[in-house]
Amino acid sequence: MFQQKFFGKILVKRKINVILIKGMKVLKRLLKKYSLFYSESFSNFGTVGAIAPSSNSLAKAVVNPIVRRTKAPIAVLEVGPGTGAFTSQILRELQEGDTFDIYELNPKFYQYLKKYIDLESIIAKKISCKLYNADIRHLNKSKKYDFIISGLPFNNFDSKTVDEILSVLMNQLTPNGIFTYFEYCLTNEFKGTFLKSLERERMLMVGLTIETFLKKYQFHSTKVWWNLPPAKIHYCKKNL
Repeated sequence: MFQQKFFGKILVKRKINVILIKGMKVLKRLLKKYSLFYSESFSNFGTVGAIAPSSNSLAKAVVNPIVRRTKAPIAVLEVGPGTGAFTSQILRELQEGDTFDIYELNPKFYQYLKKYIDLESIIAKKISCKLYNADIRHLNKSKKYDFIISGLPFNNFDSKTVDEILSVLMNQLTPNGIFTYFEYCLTNEFKGTFLKSLERERMLMVGLTIETFLKKYQFHSTKVWWNLPPAKIHYCKKNL
């Protein structure tokens, strides 16, 4: 009886130690993720375009079209993943035979993703996953995708860049594919109050470019209030 209690206590201590070690690893990763995000957000807001990482609610809504996938293998493209809020959600939905390409231009975000995406376990599931530190406009034009998800802050770019990126993404979409992206609610209206005339003109041109795009391709949109700031998601198809 004494031995059973003694070894029982040892097993409990070991389990507690394992839980604590795992918890510390998760906490360390979260601290690294948030410190990197805010560092890049403050120094490169024009390309990061966010004041906080995307919430789980936003990630689930953005990735929702993939949840409704068929059993056949699919090809997925993610653009501008940042610290991977959507990436982890996408990976949960992938199956054997799927292809997942990730394009991140920011070198620090790229290195973070390279370190924390577990490619070995992904490959073990027979999923092809490749991470590129490159401009999406240099994408291999011969490759087509069933689902494209973008985290790019279009409202921070000039209209020419937005038009070029949107054209590339729609060209890479399969005939029945779905392109999903989001933007923050009321940010343009809020910014417009404080911006100089040249910046307001830029935002106006970007708004017109996006409005023209959405009229042609959008089939649904929804808002996620549980995010900072709240966001609107756009779901687009090549053939409406």
